Amino acid sequence: MTRLSTKDKEKPFILISAVIVGVFLQRLIGKVVPGLIYITEIGVFFVILAVMLPVEIKDIGKAFKKVKPTIIALLVNFIFIPAFSWTMGWLILRNYPDFWIGAILYTLTPCIGWYLIFTDIAQGDVAWGISLLPWNITLQIVLMPFYLYLLVGRIIPIDMMALTRIIGLFLVAPFMFGYIIQKAMIKMKGRDYFFGPFKSTMGEIKLWALVIVILSMFISQRSLNISDIHRIGLLIVFLIIFFILLFLLAIIIGKYFKLGYEDTVTMAFTTTARNSEAIIGVAVAAFPGHPLVYFAIIIGPVIELPMLLLLSRLLLGFKEKL
Repeated sequence: MTRLSTKDKEKPFILISAVIVGVFLQRLIGKVVPGLIYITEIGVFFVILAVMLPVEIKDIGKAFKKVKPTIIALLVNFIFIPAFSWTMGWLILRNYPDFWIGAILYTLTPCIGWYLIFTDIAQGDVAWGISLLPWNITLQIVLMPFYLYLLVGRIIPIDMMALTRIIGLFLVAPFMFGYIIQKAMIKMKGRDYFFGPFKSTMGEIKLWALVIVILSMFISQRSLNISDIHRIGLLIVFLIIFFILLFLLAIIIGKYFKLGYEDTVTMAFTTTARNSEAIIGVAVAAFPGHPLVYFAIIIGPVIELPMLLLLSRLLLGFKEKL
């Protein structure tokens, strides 16, 4: 059975530490450092490229060996969750628009990797989970402009030209470069090297590149104030409700459609785990000067990790009943 590595366990807390250091340095400097935004954008591009590198688009048809559960998973991820997150944000966070936007952005994009660890821990169908990866990443890219315009743009207006640049630079370009690099590396070094040592090394580099991104984006813009973040409890409530209700929805779907235990587990984690790394780049470019938006996105994994660990244990505990 797969176990969470030390890096995976520590990642959310490393990111929060980077926020704290970034805010401290910004206060120490005492002024905005706008030039660092270029370091942020370069770092974000690299992080998203590293996220997309292992995704094999050629496997996109394999998901439909399980037609019914695949269609249900995609409908939940790309139709139900966006509407649900916006509505729940309106109920809980509407008086704090930056937190509301950050929460929506964080929950919009399904995870394209981490959820496989929890699927394996809970003894779900990892092969089906892998076949969902190209669908999750492709639909994220295609639908993101609509989500930003229809959902987020209702809270804070977004310039359409800026939105086009954001999608092209931080989603489409990394996707294309990742595909090219993947094919070239496999051809030169073979699949075992690419999905073994190379993927592992890129994972380490990606984490520390993300730390640099967080440091630079909090140093480069106005500092967070204690008055801004003292209502973080509302955001935590939003996230806990999100994970619990999505988990319960997966269980209900599994029972109603008679999916079986393994498919129910995979459904649960592909619809609860989120892709915070990819969305940070969109947030930084789309909402400059709104550090609470980034803060809300970074808080996400801190709540997500223990919640997914708890849910995996619950699934194993109820395996016979499911």
